[in-house]
Amino acid sequence: MNYYRFFVANRNILLFAIILTLYSGFGQTFIFSLYIPEIIREFQISQGLFSSIYAVATLCSGITIIFAGKLIDRMPIMKFTLLVIAGIIVANLLAGLSLNLFMLFLAVFMLRFFGQGLLSHTSMTAMGRYFSKSRGKALSIAYLGFPIAEAAMPIAIITLILTIGWRESFLFSSVFILATLLPLVLILLRKFDSSKIVEEAGSKARKTKEISIKHQRTWAQREIVRGLDFYVFAPTVFIVGFTLTALFFYQTFIAGFKGWSLEWMALNITAYAVSSLVFSILAGPLIDRFSARKVFPFVLIPMIAGLLVLALSSHTLATPAFWFLVGISAGANPTVSNALYAETYGVRNLGAIRSIFTFIMIISTAAGPVVYSALLESGINYNQIHLLLSGVIVLNILYILLALRHKKNRQSKML
Repeated sequence: MNYYRFFVANRNILLFAIILTLYSGFGQTFIFSLYIPEIIREFQISQGLFSSIYAVATLCSGITIIFAGKLIDRMPIMKFTLLVIAGIIVANLLAGLSLNLFMLFLAVFMLRFFGQGLLSHTSMTAMGRYFSKSRGKALSIAYLGFPIAEAAMPIAIITLILTIGWRESFLFSSVFILATLLPLVLILLRKFDSSKIVEEAGSKARKTKEISIKHQRTWAQREIVRGLDFYVFAPTVFIVGFTLTALFFYQTFIAGFKGWSLEWMALNITAYAVSSLVFSILAGPLIDRFSARKVFPFVLIPMIAGLLVLALSSHTLATPAFWFLVGISAGANPTVSNALYAETYGVRNLGAIRSIFTFIMIISTAAGPVVYSALLESGINYNQIHLLLSGVIVLNILYILLALRHKKNRQSKML
């Protein structure tokens, strides 16, 4: 089934997934970073203090999602989504009304928890659970919300901040989410049966699928973290979140270090948005044909190339080149990783499974700016950091290949 026919046949649930990933932008670093200068000025705090607040709030949201994320396995998808929407609305209200650092911390926590965490978690869990043979396509379509948000939201938010102010921008965002996201979800899910696989055409095929899911193993979270697969998958999740957050958080400083204008740096993020969108779509058919496990080891190769370009060149054309290459990995990774979890652990308690890896991702986004700051203060410059990071990713790829080969050999001997 091609993408067009697949989308038309399942348009409501797929549009639901795209919209959730798009609206997760309200809690992502690429949006929140736009408020930082105004927040620092308003509260008269240093950039270092705000970075610490941001990191701790993000860390707390990551810990919380381990427990909250698995509730999606026990609740109807509509009810769970409405609770998440209520959370992101309150988070924006609190951010706009913050009077002290405690309120600011709570607002950052809620934006990260409900926005970056649960909105994207709900979308990807739904795609992993409700699709089987076309899971790769479903996940790649759901991912489209991220590059759309990255391309459109910064311009809109900057305009709001400059026009009505940063507090008013947060308040406007809460009203906007209430007026748009809430009715869209109610419309798209009004006839959706969350107990069934949506892509199976015949009742016999559907019954067979339901039986297979019913008899799948239920994984306890502690069992997952004790298994080898977790330690094969987790480093990639951490590296992607760490790298992307640090690049976006420090983009203005990297531009200054390389001698690029801020406008040129911001303009070329479009290359990132385009490549992440295109390669998220291309990853879907590859997964459906070869399996996520076979594609997974090679996802970060373009990111290595992008970091090397950024480290070794200060030419103006290096800007779009590095963003484009990093975007390839950024686009392919969520599609591949989420399909990988479903392939490895099944979909019966996919929410609990994904929440563990979402925790790793959120922790990595907290660590990125902090580690970069520590390295810079120790005298290491941006070029050296990116060379070091590319070397770490090479080692991670070799580790994945060796681990998967070892597991395959062990399984062959058991047979």
